[in-house]
Amino acid sequence: MTSLFGAAGAGLTGYKMKKRVGAIEEFTFLPLTEGRQLHITIAITGWLASGKYRTFSAPWAALARSHEQYCLAWEAKYLMELGNALETILSGLANMVAQEALKYTVLSGIVAALTWPASLLAVANVIDNPWGVCLHRSAEVGKHLAHILLSRQQGQRPVTLIGFSLGARVIYFCLQEMAQEKDCQGIIEDVVLLGAPVEGEAKHWEPFRKVVCGRIINGYSRGDWLLSFVYRTSSVKLRVAGLQPVQLRDRRVENVDLSSVVSGHLDYAKQMEVILKTVGIPTKPGWDETGLLLAPGNLPQGQHHQAAAASSSDKATPGDNPKLAISTDPSQAQAPTGMDQCEGPSLPAAASPAESAKICSHGMGPNPLGCPDCASETQGPCPGLD
Repeated sequence: MTSLFGAAGAGLTGYKMKKRVGAIEEFTFLPLTEGRQLHITIAITGWLASGKYRTFSAPWAALARSHEQYCLAWEAKYLMELGNALETILSGLANMVAQEALKYTVLSGIVAALTWPASLLAVANVIDNPWGVCLHRSAEVGKHLAHILLSRQQGQRPVTLIGFSLGARVIYFCLQEMAQEKDCQGIIEDVVLLGAPVEGEAKHWEPFRKVVCGRIINGYSRGDWLLSFVYRTSSVKLRVAGLQPVQLRDRRVENVDLSSVVSGHLDYAKQMEVILKTVGIPTKPGWDETGLLLAPGNLPQGQHHQAAAASSSDKATPGDNPKLAISTDPSQAQAPTGMDQCEGPSLPAAASPAESAKICSHGMGPNPLGCPDCASETQGPCPGLD
């Protein structure tokens, strides 16, 4: 049992960084669930921010990959500085800069620094320094995580790694470091990288094939203009995995286009439940912030019976929403959770045709970003999503 669950049965919770390792100041595993299982999931957050997302565990409230789940707490001081910088840019420049930047992103993909609007370049120093610091530290944290997993601190149990933004970058460098060791097989089961600020060329992902036994998921958004902006000084030929598919010829590699869900880099935290469902990661039954169980139609397939057990009176039949629906069967299309259902004290009722979400005709064209002119109309203030 000791070798199965780790030293003295403590597993990852028993690990503590006794002294500073290189540039790393903070590295701790925080349990998201109670209990033990023969499979472990480690979730890695990409930034921290004031309000709802000030903790490492906040984005992973819906995660249900296994009964034993952890989130990695790393470099909180620097991730908070980065999160505040991201929010400052988005809130200070508002729609004017965002819409102008989107035009360049659509036309040119990752553009050179000289083509970005002057109003955006004027505040570049707000984000450039904290972003550069976190890029370096995330690489070091990834290498340190690799050595912990190689030492079997978790025992002989397989591990799934899930991360967004700089958390995905941690996973990227973890896999690269593990690939250099002979005993790297049989440790990592699946990996999910969402909005990863890493190199997307296939040759850089090739070593992952011998480390990962199962799925290698790259979730990207073509409309993530903020990720494009922080790479503006790089060559236009640079392929960023968080902006486009990774062209690695392996059936285990899955590229998932999240452009309809993620319109900006901060959406990876805000839309995590929808993203997890989209990439095929199990989630918990839907509970709103008032503690009410959401309608069965809003839950992942296979979890409807959990909702019925918790509330026998819940018979709502939500309307279809093609932008957020995960199932390809129209009869199983899911209604959007979050903004559309965050108000009201009662259980969500069936949506009538008149109340169904309006789809802007501008968003039905080839532009994966939708219609920037209508964004402000469809994203009104909603308590609980700030």
